[in-house]
Formats: sequence, C-alpha cells, structure tokens
Amino acid sequence: ASSPLFHPAMAVAQLSSRAHVARLPRTARSSAPRASRAVRCNAVAGFIGSSENVIMVASVTAFMVAGRFGLAPATNRKSGPVEGKGALTLTDRDPGLVSKDPAGFTGADVLAFGALGHVVGAGIILGLQNAGTIN
Repeated sequence: ASSPLFHPAMAVAQLSSRAHVARLPRTARSSAPRASRAVRCNAVAGFIGSSENVIMVASVTAFMVAGRFGLAPATNRKSGPVEGKGALTLTDRDPGLVSKDPAGFTGADVLAFGALGHVVGAGIILGLQNAGTIN
C-alpha cells in the first residue's frame, strides 16, 4: 500500500494547480519591440587611414603582388636549384589545382600570402609601437 504522506492523486492535483509557478514582476516581462521606435547605429571609422591600417594594407598587398606576379614561390611555381641559373630559381609546375587566373594564382595562394602579409604587418606594427614611433 502507499504511504499516508504521499498519494499519487494528490501529487497530480498539486502539479496541475498553478500555485507553485514563480511569477515575474511586471517590469521584468519582455514586450515585443515597437515599429515606431527609431534605431540608431553609429559606426566609428577611426581605424581607416590610421598608421596601423596603412602598414597592414601595404604588407598584405606587397606579399599578394609578389605571389601573383611570380616573385615568390607559389603552388604553381617551386623554388630550387637549377643548373646554370642559381640555387633559388623559380620553375613552373602543375600543382593540380584549378584556377581561372591567367597566372595560376589559387585560393591556397591567397590564403598563404595573406597570412604571411598579416604576420609581417603585425610584426612591423608591434616593433614600431615598442620603439615608440606609433602609439
């Protein structure tokens, strides 16, 4: 038999009543946003044209140009020794990657040269900040 303190019918009756539900104060309840409210968004563009921005754009651009125009090794140009030309000569190869660029610049090249440009740019910025040239 069941215990005199607990009866399943009483438990169901207690759960079905809303007496145990916590109520939020009137100020804490959310309401839907009104269409008549104007939303204002301010954009701060102080970074554009700053010395850090110019350094980063210049370093990434320099590495992208070097990779695109064949001044640095890329997926379709390997560097290595060639007889009669020197120890670090760029030679063409077929990387097996599809590219619609006439020079064969691929997405992997963009990611690699972009990352390298960011690393060098961050190094320049941190070095100049440490030297006190830029703040």
